[in-house]
Amino acid sequence: MSPLSPLSPLSQLSPEGPSTFDPTSAVRAANQTPLARRLAERIGRDGPVSFRDWMDACLYQPGLGYYRRGQPTVGRNGDFLTSPEVHPLFGAALGHLAGELWHSLGRPGPMRVAEVGPGTGALAESMLSQIGASEPELLDVIEYTLVEPDDQAADSQRRRLAHFPNVTRVPAISQLSAEHRLVFANELLDAVPVHLLRFEDGRWRERYVDYSSGSGFRLCSRALDNERLLETLRDTSPTDGLVAEVAPERGEIVHALSQAVAERGLLLLFDYGYRRDRLYAPWRMDGTLMTFRKHVPGDDPLAHPGEQDITCHIDIDQVIESAQAAGLNPMPALTQSEWLHQLGAAVLPAVADADGDTAAYLAVRRAAETLTDPAGLGRIAVLGFTRGDFPPLPGWMSR
Repeated sequence: MSPLSPLSPLSQLSPEGPSTFDPTSAVRAANQTPLARRLAERIGRDGPVSFRDWMDACLYQPGLGYYRRGQPTVGRNGDFLTSPEVHPLFGAALGHLAGELWHSLGRPGPMRVAEVGPGTGALAESMLSQIGASEPELLDVIEYTLVEPDDQAADSQRRRLAHFPNVTRVPAISQLSAEHRLVFANELLDAVPVHLLRFEDGRWRERYVDYSSGSGFRLCSRALDNERLLETLRDTSPTDGLVAEVAPERGEIVHALSQAVAERGLLLLFDYGYRRDRLYAPWRMDGTLMTFRKHVPGDDPLAHPGEQDITCHIDIDQVIESAQAAGLNPMPALTQSEWLHQLGAAVLPAVADADGDTAAYLAVRRAAETLTDPAGLGRIAVLGFTRGDFPPLPGWMSR
């Protein structure tokens, strides 16, 4: 869930000049996290910061942000579970798709694949294991690139995947060549820092984070000074009090991912999201912003700075428009539940391997139910985009 956008100036906080701000009260009023003091000092010195910059610092401040502090974020010992952490079944499904894609392309060698935001490496491990079991010739020619900006996370991924050949790492999307047959990311875009807008008195205003020693961090509104933030809201009919999260950077990231796809290739994105008419619907007054800490969801993004995940649903139309602008063709949007069922997850090797072992079989059954639960992971959007002509691919064959 780690986006790869450049860090904003706020993500490189450093005191500049003298300050009369009281750091003791800052820490006391700001949940006593290491990052809270830095943010409170910055606001006390320079004034309120945009919510976008607040979120960027809370997630990506080197050494202090949620994804940059060197502690587990994903998995049983982290704060939330993603599909690859539930069971290798999800990676096996992607491995099966990669094998079919390879055959449809005429079995090219090398077969370049890029995973963006690889997290713990669990998805790469299960995907490559599936390929090794079902398509050993593909494993021989696959060149698997992890796009990971964090050195500590990259070291952990390298150790986990050391037994697979031809796995490399680059720190930025911009370093991917335009030769990849498959580029994919799981829950990448929902952690891109967002601008928080609120419709007040007939116009959009931007939300900022302010601080006082008496009340701690709080949201306030300021006049909107960047008309670009309204681009994805142009067709909405907001009512007073409606909150919207917008992220121009998300479109830029999708465009960069699209540029890495070869003349014949596939971009595949998994993320929580809605089409624009549902995302900004009048009845969704409070937006979709939420937090996760110790597997408990919350709704206060100002609490525990640097020690909780902050996420929101993506604008699916923005993703589609950005990919199309980069020359890709969208396939029908699916939910993860639909995609896995159409892919035939129930007959993948992960299930076959459990034959005769009751405990393993039940574990796979539970995993399949979790991954396809329409109230949970099953509602994740599966967005596929192709460059060049393809026969129907697994997961979309009946669409």
